[in-house]
Amino acid sequence: MPRKARKAQTRAGSTLRLQDPRDIRALAHPARMAIIDALASGDELTATECAELTGLSPSATAYHLKLLERYNIAEPAPARSDGRERPWRTTRQTRVDLDTSTPAGAAATTAVGLAFVDRSRALAEAFMASAHEESEEWPEVTSLSNVDLWLTVDETRDVTAAVEAALEPYRGRTRSDCPDGSRRVRVMTLVVPHPRP
Repeated sequence: MPRKARKAQTRAGSTLRLQDPRDIRALAHPARMAIIDALASGDELTATECAELTGLSPSATAYHLKLLERYNIAEPAPARSDGRERPWRTTRQTRVDLDTSTPAGAAATTAVGLAFVDRSRALAEAFMASAHEESEEWPEVTSLSNVDLWLTVDETRDVTAAVEAALEPYRGRTRSDCPDGSRRVRVMTLVVPHPRP
C-alpha cells in the first residue's frame, strides 16, 4: 500500500469516492472491515482494543487505523484521562462510492462487496444460532426475506431510494445517544439484477 492516498480519492459531502482500484481493494481487508464495523457503533477504541477484535498485534492494527485515517474513515479521538493510549473514532462517513467503470475497479469493488456480505452473513449466522437464548421480542422482529421483482432501471432506482429514505432517520445514532432499549441492528440491502439469459 502506498504511503499516500492517490488523487483519485475525493470527498463530496458525506460521501467518499474512491476511483483507484488499489484504494478500493484496500477496504476489503478483513481487519479493516472489522475495525470499520467496530468504530461504526460510536465507540472510541485504541489500537490495543482493535487488536483484540482482529486477532492482530496492536502495531498491526495501528497501521490499519492510520490507513483508514488517510481515507477519512477513522480519525484520532481526544486522549483518554490517563493520556497514555490514543483512541480512534469513526469520521461518521455515511457513504463510500466505489468506481466500477474499469475492469480493475469492478473487480476491486466486488472484493469489497463480498467481504461486506461475508461479515453480514456471519452476524446473521451468530444470531440465528443463539436465537433460542434471546428474549421473545428480538426473534419476532428479525427479518430474513428476499423477493424477485420485474423492474425497470427507474423503478429499481425508486425502490433503492425508498429503502434508503426509510433508514435515514436512524442513521448516525451511536451507543451514547440511542434510545433506551436500543440494540445495534444490521440492516443489509442488496439490490442486484439477475444475470442476463
